[in-house]
Amino acid sequence: MTDEQTHKFVQTSALALGLPADEARVARVAAHFKRTEVMAQLLDQVDCPVDLEIAEIYCPKPIES
Repeated sequence: MTDEQTHKFVQTSALALGLPADEARVARVAAHFKRTEVMAQLLDQVDCPVDLEIAEIYCPKPIES
């Protein structure tokens, strides 16, 4: 995604979710989104075996009363 596309994506998503979307906030969220995109690309380059077990989803133990 280009910087412009990321900015538009953040604006559109905020509008759809009813979140505040002032220019400063959109710029900050877009910057975080771009950093996350870079991290995801790095992880995508790691050569993992197909049978690698994925992490289990956290499910807290019920509190007994």
